[in-house]
Amino acid sequence: MSSDNIAKPLSIIYTNCINKGIFPDKWKRANVIPIHKKDKKNIVKNYRPISLLPIFSKDFEKLIFTSLYSYLIGNNLISNKQSGFIKGDSTINQLLSITHMIQSAFDCDPPKEVRSIYLDISKAFDKVWHEGLIFKLQQNGIQGKMLQILSNFLSNRYQRTTLNGKTSSWSSIEAGVPQGSVLGPLLFLVYINDITDGLKSEVRIFADDTSLFVVVDDPINSFEILNHYLKLIEKWAHQWKMSFNPDITKPPIEILFSTKNVKPNHPPLFFNGILVNSVDEHKHIGLTLDKKLTFQSHVKEAIKKANRGIGVMKFMSKYVPRSTLETMYKAYVRSQLEYGDVIYHHPPLVGNHLSIYNLNELMTKVESVQYRAALVTTGAWKGTSKEKLYKELGWESLSQRRWQRRMTLFCKIINDQTPAYLKDCLHLKFHKDEPVPNFYPRTLNYKASFFPACVDSWNNDNIILPIMRTYDTFKLKASILGKKTQKKRNL
Repeated sequence: MSSDNIAKPLSIIYTNCINKGIFPDKWKRANVIPIHKKDKKNIVKNYRPISLLPIFSKDFEKLIFTSLYSYLIGNNLISNKQSGFIKGDSTINQLLSITHMIQSAFDCDPPKEVRSIYLDISKAFDKVWHEGLIFKLQQNGIQGKMLQILSNFLSNRYQRTTLNGKTSSWSSIEAGVPQGSVLGPLLFLVYINDITDGLKSEVRIFADDTSLFVVVDDPINSFEILNHYLKLIEKWAHQWKMSFNPDITKPPIEILFSTKNVKPNHPPLFFNGILVNSVDEHKHIGLTLDKKLTFQSHVKEAIKKANRGIGVMKFMSKYVPRSTLETMYKAYVRSQLEYGDVIYHHPPLVGNHLSIYNLNELMTKVESVQYRAALVTTGAWKGTSKEKLYKELGWESLSQRRWQRRMTLFCKIINDQTPAYLKDCLHLKFHKDEPVPNFYPRTLNYKASFFPACVDSWNNDNIILPIMRTYDTFKLKASILGKKTQKKRNL
């Protein structure tokens, strides 16, 4: 059957649905597949329910989603504190904003502390109260046929669990938005959007992960601010029938970011009557944040995962060609090291940003992973020159790649191709063709962090000035520049 034969009747069906303000009942029956998230497989809460829906249902959802998303974003109705499910935003963008705030506090004279709280909504997508969601859609100006379709989309839904070829009986859905649907994530954003109302501190939301940050000028004052905000969130959750950290075995998490050897006393915080658990490190949207922001734990875990991939490469090297080993390296080894690398990267201690020498201890450990992978891929002996191996394979050093990825992201920030909150980290207004206002770091760690290091390269390095400063050309030219520098070194 040709696409034209399908398109015409679908167009008629979709048009009728829109004109009548309905979402067909047969499209609202979902087979739910439990997907394991983490920890023990014999515990139900360690699974995420994913709804498998009819293909025509999802196709129709896309039409509704496009219109609704354009309206909400175009009218600035979604909080700029929300990074989840937003086009052009990402976990890395949010983490970059958070780490820059903390590193800036550390660079003050004297250094300041940052107190942070991490909250998690229990079964967030499943707890959405339908009547409350419809009310919030109306409050955001959704009305007419669009409101009718969305109300109909939520009502009269059924699901059954499918596992190992077996299915349960159908059961009705009284609350929640289906995970696996197209509209579900956007409707969820609408539902939790007003959680930031009244919160004037640094608040970050990524889907259902909510985090609060206060730069500490006075421990008592910061305690009172956070305590007030936690009470507001408790009230919001009660009003809108949501549950944050309901299990005493999974309490809210607190990290006190500090470089002080002698820390002042910070009064304990409570949320929903449960003591907020103070820890030295916490994995937040994929990046392990430790109290001194050294990223040691994150990199150590990434290296551990990457080494598992190298073990597989060693085993497979007897049976597959070099090209397959290279593919395995990029998919299962290098990818483990590159999440968050623009954040944890530290430039060479001596020389320019493209040098593969004089790396600090942490970056040396990361680079050694690629060297071991290069030995496996080529079959070379241990002790073979790193430069010769990289030249033979056509690989840049990981330090070069991190610098290129940093500067590519920075170029996007300068050219307004990322959320505005990242450009706000630069503080001062400037035209994109002008030099970016410099930072004046007090400490070496702050100097090596993303924004001060990128601004320094952008304004001062001879390798940056000749490059046309637009994202479309910069990514390619930065990559070529890295390879040319490596080639010159090898001559």
